[in-house]
Amino acid sequence: MGRKDEDTLRRTLCSLYQICGDSTHCHVPGEAIAGKAPKHERGQIWRALKKLVRQGLVYRKGGTDSYGLTREGLERAREECMEK
Repeated sequence: MGRKDEDTLRRTLCSLYQICGDSTHCHVPGEAIAGKAPKHERGQIWRALKKLVRQGLVYRKGGTDSYGLTREGLERAREECMEK
C-alpha cells in the first residue's frame, strides 16, 4: 500500500469520526463521507471505505450504504485524527 492510499484511509477514517463523534452507534450514508472530499477523490474514498470494512475498523449497516465506526475503529480514529 502506497503513501497516498494510507493518507486516503486516514482521511476517510477521520471524516467518519468527525461526522459521528465519539460513538459506535452512529452510522451515516457513504455519500456524506465522500461528500467531504473533493470530487476527483470521491472514488478513492469509496474504495477506502470498503478497505476499512475489511480491516474491521468500519462496519456497514445492514444492506444499506451506511457506515459507522467499530470499537477498534473509534480508538484508531482518536489516535489518527488527534495527531493533526
